[in-house]
Order: sequence, then structure tokens, then C-alpha cells
Amino acid sequence: MSFISSLWARKAPEPTPAEKELEATYETMPRLVAPVDLPVDPTPGPTGGEQLAIDAIVQQRGDLLADLPAEPADGSPRFDADKWLDEQRILLYVRANKGDEEQARVRLRNTLHWHCTYRPHAITPASMRNEGASGKQYVNGFDRSGRPLIYMYSHRQNTKDAKDHLRWVVYTMEQAIRSMPVGVTKVTMIIDVSKYSMSQAVPLSTAREFLHVLESHYPERLHKALVLGPPSYFVMFYRIVSPFIDPVTKAKIAFVDVAGDRGKRADDTWVDILDFVAPEQLQADAGGSWNFAYKQEAYWPELERSYQESLA
Repeated sequence: MSFISSLWARKAPEPTPAEKELEATYETMPRLVAPVDLPVDPTPGPTGGEQLAIDAIVQQRGDLLADLPAEPADGSPRFDADKWLDEQRILLYVRANKGDEEQARVRLRNTLHWHCTYRPHAITPASMRNEGASGKQYVNGFDRSGRPLIYMYSHRQNTKDAKDHLRWVVYTMEQAIRSMPVGVTKVTMIIDVSKYSMSQAVPLSTAREFLHVLESHYPERLHKALVLGPPSYFVMFYRIVSPFIDPVTKAKIAFVDVAGDRGKRADDTWVDILDFVAPEQLQADAGGSWNFAYKQEAYWPELERSYQESLA
């Protein structure tokens, strides 16, 4: 057994009395449902040109839904394509394609096909329990406009199967959509890279597949990606590649200095996270006042409940 593997194999030390007292102050019940008094900023309605594109696509609805791949008869939930293809979702595809009706229609058809073959609706909490064990990624709370928050922690990676990694990303996106209040269509991501190392980086091929799925099948879903505590080399690399990033995407990425003043620096790449998330909705490890600790035994029943309600 190597030195590194022996470290992983060691039993974690028992927490000290002080650590136990601190842990007892943490809340473990997640927030997957928006409180009724939460301010909500609905996604803007279609412009005149977007509405024309939507109307044209609606007229071709039958063609979009025709001859989709048959799902296997394995007892899993079935994809309701007719329900999925509503005008709000059509708007997202039209908007992502800058009003191009033909491109939006092609992408909608591709996603309908993907739903029937990849079957995100049939990914169950039970099948993802191992992926969710460490709390490396989960939905919890809402930003100042009612958008669900997705927390991501690179240093909590606990599995190696790339296919399961992708399934967990897809499941998390589907859960975030289930958690959206009426009128909300986007998420805010909070990505902790403060303990990032190259050893934790996913393979390039896997990263490309992640991006392909998110860009192809979840267009117009990201509001902001708030990157917490990026190491200096991470920031330097970003500055090198940022000129090649689409301006719309680049505007959604911001850095946060949680260990300092939460960030407002001369460089507008850095932001104060509290401008986006109220302190009572933001976990303390991200700079908020909510003392939340991820515990799978508390999180999973709420995840199961949300999933079952979506099937009703």
C-alpha cells in the first residue's frame, strides 16, 4: 500500500469536544423549495421577434414530437415530451440561438431525442447515492432573485467513473429545475476551488462532454458562476484563456475572495457574493450567515421527496 493510499485508508480521528460543539450548531436540512416570501425575478418574456420564432416552432410542434426513440420498458419513469415542450422552454432555445427559429428548432429536436435516449428523468436518487455521498455537488438555497443555488466542491471528489460523474451533473441540473419557483428559468452556481489541485481535475474528454451536455440541452440556464477562492495560478490561467471565451459566457463568470472582504477589487472580475445571494440564504463557507453542513442522511430524504413529487 502506497503512502497516499494509506492516508486515505486511515480512520478519521474522533472530533474534539470543541469540534462536536461547533458541528452541533450547523443546520443539515437543505432548502430545495423556495420560501413563499422569497423575492422572485421572473425571466423576461419574449421580444416581438422571439415571439414570432416561438409561434413558428409551435406550428411545427407535431413534427418535433414525431418518431422520437422508444424508451425501454424497464419500469422507469417515461419522458413526457408533450409536457416538456412548453412555450417557456421553446423561448430558452430561441433566445440561446439569438432568435434564429431554424437553429432553435433543430436544437429542440436534438434535446427531445436526447431525453428519450439518455433519459435524465429516469435517473433516480437511489442510483446516485454514491455520487452524492461526499457533498461534492448539490442544490441548496436561492439567490436574491429566486434562482436555485448549485454548490460545487472540487476537493470533495469521491468517485472515478466519468459516466456517473456526468449523470450526477445532469441529475443536479434536473433537480435545480424542479426547485425553480414559477417564472424562474436559471441557476446560480457557487464553485469552491479554494482547495483545487491538478490531481482533482477531470480528464479533458470528460470536461468536454460535461460542457456539451450543458450547452446543448440546458441552454440559457446559467445566470452566474461564482468561483470561490481561486488560487493565483487558476486566475492566471483564466486571464490567458478569457479573450477566447464567448463574451456572454465570460460575463457570467466572477471570482469571490471569501477569505478576504468577499471580493470587490479594482478588477471587475471579482465581485461581492452578497450582491447576488442574501446572507441568510448563503452557506457560511461561501461567505454567508447560514451555518449549513452537508449530511447525506439529512439531504437525501428531501431529494427523494422532490423527485417523487415531480413524477406525480
